[in-house]
Order: sequence, then C-alpha cells, then structure tokens
Amino acid sequence: MKSLQFTYRMELKFDQPVCDHYFALRCVPASNDVQDIQITSRYVSPADSLDEVIDGFGNHKYVGHYMANHMKFSYEVEGIARVKGMQVQPESLHPMYKYPTRYTEPTEELIEYGESLTLTAGDNLGNAIQIMDALYRDFKYVSGSTDIHTTAGEAWKKRMGVCQDYAHIMITLCRMKGIPARYVNGLMIGEGYTHAWVEIYTGEGWYGLDPTNHLHVDDYYIKLAHGRDYGDCVLDKGLFLGQARQTQTIYANVEEI
Repeated sequence: MKSLQFTYRMELKFDQPVCDHYFALRCVPASNDVQDIQITSRYVSPADSLDEVIDGFGNHKYVGHYMANHMKFSYEVEGIARVKGMQVQPESLHPMYKYPTRYTEPTEELIEYGESLTLTAGDNLGNAIQIMDALYRDFKYVSGSTDIHTTAGEAWKKRMGVCQDYAHIMITLCRMKGIPARYVNGLMIGEGYTHAWVEIYTGEGWYGLDPTNHLHVDDYYIKLAHGRDYGDCVLDKGLFLGQARQTQTIYANVEEI
C-alpha cells in the first residue's frame, strides 16, 4: 500500500462575461476496496449552489449553478489516497460493459485485427493482458494526433493516439473477445494531466490495466471516475449563456508521502 498526496486543479477563463452557468464535475475520487480517500481541501468558484450526487455509474459528482456574469470558473481538490493496487475490486457485473458504444464500435479494421489475435490464457484477465501486450506493440503514442472526439476505429486507422485512444481500442478488443471492460479517468504518479486506463471484469470484480504504459494499475494510480467510455466520465462539463471563447488550464500532481 502507498500513501499518495494529490492535487487536481482546473481553471476556465472567458474572453467576455458569461452567465447562467450549470456545471457537473467528477473531480473528487471516492473510497473503494482499492483506494481510501481523505479530502483535505476543495473549492468550486463561483457557485450559487453546489450538491454532491452519485451518477448512474457510481461516480461521485458535484453539480451546481452560478447565475451572475463572470469571466472565470475554477475548482481544486487536494487530498491523501492510500492505495492498494493490482487487486480485484469485487463488484457484480452490469451488462452495459459488454457492448459497443459510440467510441468503441468496432470497425472492419479493428475486427480484422481482433481476429488475428490468438488468446491462450483461458481466463478474462490473462486474455486481456495478451490484448494489452499486442496493442502496446502495434499502436504508437503520439501527443496531439487525436482529440477527445476520436473513436477507437479512427485512432486505430492512424495506428497512433494518446491514452484515451489506447483505452478505447483495448475496451473494443476486449468486448469483441467477450471480456467486459470499462473506461477509467484518473491520476497517476507525477505532475501533468489526468490519465486514462481500462478495467476488465475478471468474473469476480474489476482489475485495472494501463495499455498506454503497458502496466498493471498499481499503488501509483488514483481513480476519479469510470464508465462505458470517455463520454460517461468526463471530469468537467458545463453549459452557460454567452458568446465567449474559453481557455482551459489543468494541473494535476501526485506525490508519494
């Protein structure tokens, strides 16, 4: 078990005033069987109302509203996470994690690639590891080569992408092979941005694999949210009135203590 100190901060700046701003934030990690979370500081500003709810996937979510004109919106969360990685998180399986979504619909090229993979482990976890091995070999990390709207099929056509694409492609291949899988947004040791990885269903619960880094999810990862794909667990979503252009700045840091 590791003790990790984490900070996650997001700031939006607008080039002219906006108002009637509704927001939904999945920026606060929740305690579960593999991570124990102690929040030491958090704020959301500006906000007239702020409520904590649980979404349909079991993620903690803050929802709120600010009515008056404003040119900046920000939030920050800090805390301590005690993490026990490389363990199965016991949970019953919801069937939604078996089927394709908009981001993970298999294309002909992905179907052909999946059919070329011979999985010999005989169990979900072992077969998923073999899929991760193949993806790490045959797909290339290239920053800026895709965006948040890119699907698994579009990224695979290029044979390059970022962590979101690695996760979507692995989820697609796992589901094609009968392995339930889900998308995870979270934090990883170090300084920079958020990270994405995959959880596969072993038959008893969920186990994390990071295809981008070719790693099992160990004591240096903090999970923020999960869903069928990226669209289910976007960390910050909002709707406001105004014609402003916005600039987003994100800062994430995880240190062992």
